[in-house]
Order: sequence, then C-alpha cells, then structure tokens
Amino acid sequence: MRLLVRALLTVVPLLTASAAHAAAVTGTVSSAAAGFPLSGMVVAAYDPAGMLRGTASTDGTGLYVLALAPGEYRLLAYDPAGVYATSFDANAESFETSPVRTISASGAQISFALVKGGKVTGGVRSANGTAIPGAVVEAYNLSGTRRGFAIANNSGDYSLVLPPGDYKLVAYHLAGYFAPAFHLAARSFAEATPVRVTEAAAAAVTLVLDVAAQVSGTAIDAATQQPLASMLVYAFTPAGAQVSVTTTDATGHFRFSLPGGDYRFVAADASRAYATAYYDGSRSFERSSIIVVTAGERRDDLRIALTPGARISGRVNAPNFIVTAYNLDGTLHATTTSDAAGRYTLVVAPGEYRIAASDPSLTYAALFYGGMADFRFAQTLSVTGDVAGIDVTLPRGGRVSGTVRNSNSQVLSGITVAAYDASGALASAAITGADGRYALVVAPGTYRLLAFDPQLAYVTSYAGGAASYETTGPLAIEADAMITADLTMRRGVRVSGTVKTDKGRLLTGVEIFALDALGNRTAGATSNDGAFTIVVPPGTYRFVAVDPYRRYAPAEPSAAVDIVEGQTPPAIALTLTAVSRRRAVHH
Repeated sequence: MRLLVRALLTVVPLLTASAAHAAAVTGTVSSAAAGFPLSGMVVAAYDPAGMLRGTASTDGTGLYVLALAPGEYRLLAYDPAGVYATSFDANAESFETSPVRTISASGAQISFALVKGGKVTGGVRSANGTAIPGAVVEAYNLSGTRRGFAIANNSGDYSLVLPPGDYKLVAYHLAGYFAPAFHLAARSFAEATPVRVTEAAAAAVTLVLDVAAQVSGTAIDAATQQPLASMLVYAFTPAGAQVSVTTTDATGHFRFSLPGGDYRFVAADASRAYATAYYDGSRSFERSSIIVVTAGERRDDLRIALTPGARISGRVNAPNFIVTAYNLDGTLHATTTSDAAGRYTLVVAPGEYRIAASDPSLTYAALFYGGMADFRFAQTLSVTGDVAGIDVTLPRGGRVSGTVRNSNSQVLSGITVAAYDASGALASAAITGADGRYALVVAPGTYRLLAFDPQLAYVTSYAGGAASYETTGPLAIEADAMITADLTMRRGVRVSGTVKTDKGRLLTGVEIFALDALGNRTAGATSNDGAFTIVVPPGTYRFVAVDPYRRYAPAEPSAAVDIVEGQTPPAIALTLTAVSRRRAVHH
C-alpha cells in the first residue's frame, strides 16, 4: 500500500459527448451466482486520473449503453440499492488494479458479473466518543489494494457493501486533525486486524481516531545542506510496518499527521539520484533513532540528510529476484528487484557492502556475491562510485516448509526457522506467519533445521524432536525437492549474562551457547553491547562464548549451572581474549 491517505475518486460534471464524436460502450450486467440479468445497475467510466466521465443504467435485460468520447477509461458497475457489491472491469480486485481501456470511435463491449455483498456498518468516533462527520472509511483487500470506501454522515456513521471475504479497514480525517487508525486501534496496514464480511450478517466495526501528532521537517543534501524537493519520506513503526508516506515540497519540507507512538523516518529519492537515508544519519533502518510523539504534539525539527548515490549494477539469473546491499554489521542498507532480463541496480551511499540475491518464489537458493551462502564469509564490496558487473547466479534449491506449534498444539507466529549446512553456517531462514507456517529454500545439500523464538518465550526446537543441535538428524535436500518439517516448541527459562574482553570491553555479535552434559549445544543467543539472554529448558548447563568472526580466541565453558523452573537463574559472565593477528597479504 503506497499511501495511507488516498485521494477519493473525484466526481465532476459529466462531459456530454456529441453524437458525432461519441463512442458507444455496451454490455450486460448479470448476477455472478445465477447468471440472470440485473436491471437498475449503474456502469460508470472514469479517466485514468479518477475523474468520473460518464454513467449509464441497465434496462430490464441487463443491457447498458454508455456514450463516451474516445480515450482511456477505467470502468466499474455498482448497485445503487446496495444489494450487490461493486464489480471492477476484468473482475479486478480494486479500481486501481483494473485495466485502463482505450476506447476508440468504434466503441467496445464490456460486461460485468456482480456478487451479492455483505455489509460493514459502524461509526467513526473520537477518543472521547464524539462523532466525526465526513471521516473517510476505506476497506482494503489483504493484498493491500483498496476495495471500497465510504464517507461518514453527520452522525459519524458509515456503511460499506463488499464482496464476502476478509478486509482491513482504516478511517482518516481529510483535514488531518485526527490521526488515521486501522481496526483494531492499529497504526499500520500490517498490524490491522482483518474484518470478515459475509452475505448472511452485517459486520459492526467502530473506528476510533485520536488527535494527530503533527510531525514535520526537511530533507536536505548532506554535503550542500540545500533543501531537496520531491523526496519521499516514510514513517514506519520501529518494527518496520509502514504507517504513512509523504513528499517534500519545493522547499524540502514534509509534514505528517500521525497517531501518537514511536517511529523511524526514512527518505528516498524516486529518481534514484540520492541514496535512501535514515533519520539521524544512520546507515540502516535497524540502527536509526526512534522518535516518540504523543497525541496532539507538534514536532517540526526533523532533518534527514541524503547523500548522492553510487550505483551497484549487475545481473542475476531470473527476473523478480530481490537484490540487497548489507552493511558489514549485517543490517540492510538498500534493496531492489531484478527486471525481466535479470538486470538490477542498487543505489547506495558510498561505503562497504555485501551483496545478496534471493528468490521470493522459493525456487532458487539465496546467495551472496562471491558465491557464499553465509553472510560472515561473503565478499566485501568497497563502493566509492558506480560499480558494474556484480553478477550473482543462484542455484536451484529444494523447499522446506511446515508449521510451528507449542506443546498445546497452538500455532506460533513470529518464530524464526533456520537451516544450517554441514559446516554449521546459516544457509536460509524464514519467519512463521499468523498461521504458524513457514517456507524456506536451500541449495542441494545436507542441513540441520531448528526453530527459535526472538521474543524469548520458547526454547529452541530442533527437527525430529532432538534435544540439541549436534543430535539433530540432518535433512538431505535435492534441487526442486518439497520437504515438510513441522516443529514443536516448549516454554523455557531465561538466562541472562554478559560477554566482555579480558580488558573489560563489551562485545557485540558474539555467539553464546548453552551446553548439555555431553557438550552438545542446546540453545544459542547473540550478544548486543555485551548483554545476552538465552532460553533453555530446566537442567544443568555450561555456557560458552564463541566469536564467529574469529577476532577473539574461544574460551573454556563456564562452570556448570543448575537452571530450575520458577527460579531466577544466576547471571552468566563470560570473557574472551583478543587473537593476535598478522597483517593480511594480498596475493
């Protein structure tokens, strides 16, 4: 969904086409279920900008005749009585995705089949319960396209007729005094709760709008400090759900009306002359500062500095592959999609990157430039200007999919499922959806599969019910294989601690493992600013820290620690010693 607040289809006085120049668009409107003709239905034609250019009603045989001046149009059919749901040309799921028809002087034949609709009714209210007349309520398909809209009446009430199905609803105030809100009290489309619409009964949905926080600022050139016009500026939740987007004006100024909450702000250049920039000068979304605003607050000091971009270009072996530039700390800097010929261009700020390509259709296995599947060992690309010829050829892979549940058979969303190759390197990972399902693709080979919970409520689960990484039975995967692997997770005990150098420096990116009595890895975690938390089942463990980048020598495991359910375990302190290195020699 590109914009949170979309322009309504504008109704203008109809232009009367003279008989000498009119084109006749004809067709029928019928019932999709029974096929019988529908009388009294309205067929409307809009120009590509959304301006209404003509309407016609069906007769007793379902026939309509619409006179239009030759040109380009989008067409739809609707029921003024609200029994049937609006149908878009070519049975598209939205007006915006319906085809733009070129109507010549010879006219055209276009027919529609309407389904009986279900109703969504309710009101738009302020936080104190007062009605908000004139508020716009929009219904979106789960794909993110808009299916329909309504305007609240003087009592703040609305009614929508939609085809049976699931939709996400949002309400907003055109004047911007109130912040947009999705059902149920969500800030973004991604976080909204779907509403099920059926023909049998109306769904009642009240949308509550709070006073907006007014957030504004300026996009500037990082070197010259000059304002930049026509830059896209996005407001995201800290987790990455898009809340809103706007465009800077001629003075580089931008403004948002947002719900109170915490946000990250990103600026991008549609012309691709400048690299994507993050508020406070960060090189990645994950590292950018979070801005917290409250309802009704005004904040006008945001400045986002954009740097002229350098282009990384090359080829992958299929269209629609996702190509990503990662910073050396593993955070994402920029991403793009390959075209029909497999070509891509990434626009980045000058710096050092590792380039990865992946296939969203899960037919080819992901790979980094240089032929490595593991980020840690991928080739680093130093970018000071345009770089061409960065080609990545992905191998055909095998797909692994399944469902993750807890011990009560409830599906678990937001769980990471990862496949590790024979050397122990991460080969692929996926996150479970609301239905607990995941799917990932790996190159032909042998892998160990596990699931872990980023929220640290559940113990790491290994495929086949194994108790540790080492005892997990390897999966042999061939190209184009389809393998099902379900996993079950149980709740555990959180153990926290620190990892430092022998000189007291806090370490980030160090892997910590809980070892069982045989020295097998039962669970793992990664340190951040010296701190870590690991989840284990009750038992006795030793803990060890390992630097995957080999900057520090492996340390001996800690003394054995008893972890008891319901008791707070002791903090674990681990120490690593720096490895002496010789200067690398280029060959």
